[in-house]
Amino acid sequence: MGRTTGRGFRPWLAASTASVFGDSVTFFAIGWAAAGFGADAASLVLTIEGFPLALLVLVGGVLADRIGIRRTMAVCDAAMVLVMAAFALGAIGGAGLWMLIALGVVSGTIQALRRPAEGVFPRLFGSENLDRRMALVGSAHQIARAAGPAVGGFLIGHGGLPLTAGLDAATFAVVLAVLLAVRPPHEPEPAPRQGSVWRSLVDGMRTATGTLGVVPVLVAITGLAATVLPLVMLALPLAGRERGWTAAETGLVSGAWVAGGLVMSLAVARWGAPRASVAVMGPALAAGGVVLLAVRTELWTGVLAIGLVGVGTTMLTSYLIPAFVASTPPEMLARFSSLTQAAQTVPVLIATPVLGVAAGFDLRVALAVIVALLLATVPAAARVARLPRRQELEPVSG
Repeated sequence: MGRTTGRGFRPWLAASTASVFGDSVTFFAIGWAAAGFGADAASLVLTIEGFPLALLVLVGGVLADRIGIRRTMAVCDAAMVLVMAAFALGAIGGAGLWMLIALGVVSGTIQALRRPAEGVFPRLFGSENLDRRMALVGSAHQIARAAGPAVGGFLIGHGGLPLTAGLDAATFAVVLAVLLAVRPPHEPEPAPRQGSVWRSLVDGMRTATGTLGVVPVLVAITGLAATVLPLVMLALPLAGRERGWTAAETGLVSGAWVAGGLVMSLAVARWGAPRASVAVMGPALAAGGVVLLAVRTELWTGVLAIGLVGVGTTMLTSYLIPAFVASTPPEMLARFSSLTQAAQTVPVLIATPVLGVAAGFDLRVALAVIVALLLATVPAAARVARLPRRQELEPVSG
């Protein structure tokens, strides 16, 4: 990387990794607190954030393309500093269910507007070495996500939600400061005069559906989101409480998902993506991990099982993400990014309540549903793997 690119990119990478770590700590802490109210309450808390995400994430893509990717991220980060600081203060006397629900609604709204811009921010530092830069971001964020649940479990026992929320607010403040200082060398000029928001949204979706490879990639992402995210968010905390695991132990098992993904990501970075015949079996490997979690209750088997889920899902996404990025027009970076965010959010709104009801009868029923859905993802994965893969990424206009 060039001197200018490195100077701007590396501080942002460090700050964004710290912010992801803070989010991961809070993510586990909220899930643990919600599980204490029962399966139905946990399902509600973990689902409610998805509603504003599903409704507004496509709008977030339009706004980021219009007003600027970096500016959109900075405004949203400033809002999250205030939200998490207020929640930390409010939780000092104890966080009721209504507080967890309110936090989910507000943070979900802000994240819906931020995520499309964040997903394409590394591309603003130029097209040279873009693959390596994106892999570096992914690996750093995976490490942060792996560490978050374990630290979250420790902090829950030594300060509770006020401490975890305060930490999250501080990390948002750090990344905000860096965003205000960094000037990416290839940041596109905002283009506000594009008609109505609805027109810009329709144009982006029309372009996406007409671009080779986008639809099957989105279908495969949807399949993974409907299974893996509810497993980690809902089924795993419930399994931890049912089996007598402590918060720290459950956090360790949860972190194995990201750790498994990190191992696979490092292997891909070193030796390249797996062959198509191997990549499409990723969901089947993840399903095997869920079966292991269902039939064995020991802590070490839980770590192994969730680690296999991380390896299997990353085995497939090492095909999905490059195919999608290679098909993204520079002038629609955030709008295309918002489609992948929607594909990860909408299925969770459906799958999490269903799994919550199933877990209310028997946790093993919920795990069986997850296994069936993972195996049903394999045909979509096979269609993605058969697509021709582009070797060159389109450069970002400066």
